[in-house]
This record gives sequence, structure tokens and C-alpha cells, in this order.
Amino acid sequence: MTEIDELKVIKSKEEAKKQSVVNLKTEMEKQLNKKITECNEKVKNIENQIINDYNKGIEEIKESESKKMTDALDTQRARSQVMKVDVKNRELEEKVYKMIIDYIKKK
Repeated sequence: MTEIDELKVIKSKEEAKKQSVVNLKTEMEKQLNKKITECNEKVKNIENQIINDYNKGIEEIKESESKKMTDALDTQRARSQVMKVDVKNRELEEKVYKMIIDYIKKK
């Protein structure tokens, strides 16, 4: 084998090594991009979960506050009804007393 042939073989091996490095780099970039994409998806899912949990918490608070307000209104309505009944009872008592007094006066 001549020196030129040996140099061609060496050059061919070097080019094969370069191509192998390029192929390895390309494959590693693909894997890295895949991992980046997976991580970005996980981050997006976590962000969405956080937003959903936050919104759910806000809704639960709103429902709780709404229930408290409803209970408070119901309590006020009940108190109002009791006060109305008390007023009616007093009016009836006064009317009965007046009728008794009128009856006694007539006798």
C-alpha cells in the first residue's frame, strides 16, 4: 500500500469519526429537545393544576360565604317573623283587655 493509499484510509477514518460525532450530536439534540418538551408539558400541566386548584378554592370560599349570608338572612327573617308575632300577640292582648274592661264597665 502506498503512502497516498494510507492517507486516503486515514482521511476516510477521520471523516467516519466526524460523521459519527455529527450523528451522535444530532441524536443527543433530539433527546434533549424531547426532554425539554416533556418538561415544558409538565410545567404547563402543573401551572394549569395550580390555576384550577386556585379557582376551586375561590369557588369554595364563595359558596361558603354565600351559605353564611343565606343563613344570616334566614336568621334575620326568622327574627322578623318572631317580632311580628310578638306585636300581634300584644295587639291581641290589648284588644282582649279592652274587651274585658268594656264588659266590666257595662255590668
